Amino acid sequence: MKRNSSQSGFTIIEMLIVVTILAMLAGILIPVLEDAAKSARDTRRSSDLKSMQSALESYKRVNGTYPDTAGAFAGDAPTYGGLLYDAAGYCPGLVPTFLPALPKDPSPDLPNATTGGYMYRSDGTDYKFVANEGPETFPAGNPFFDPTRAATAWQVSSPGGYNW
Repeated sequence: MKRNSSQSGFTIIEMLIVVTILAMLAGILIPVLEDAAKSARDTRRSSDLKSMQSALESYKRVNGTYPDTAGAFAGDAPTYGGLLYDAAGYCPGLVPTFLPALPKDPSPDLPNATTGGYMYRSDGTDYKFVANEGPETFPAGNPFFDPTRAATAWQVSSPGGYNW
């Protein structure tokens, strides 16, 4: 039995309509999925900042001071030492007693070759912990506002470290 061309499946016009509809759906979904991924990474950064703040305060209660970096920033980016996430990492003394591991920025692009990533500074009396060049949103009223890096970072700090 022979089929004529109209019975053999989709016509070229029908296929073009299907492809056009799929392209429109992709154009709508891709930005939505990218926004969801940005939001998830920022939620993780927020959680990391809170965890570090809690661990640092616990460390101070036990030891009387914050972990000391001699007043210089230490971090996972090469510019700040390229330190890792274990006991010898960018925030000395927290692992394993106060945290199982130091946090790492959730972006696959961080730490980068310059200054992006997590960094910590303390003189023993005050501290500042920064998610530098990672945050993807800067909402009004952000509780992690960094006055020194307003458009590139979030931070938690003791009052004396706020403006470092």
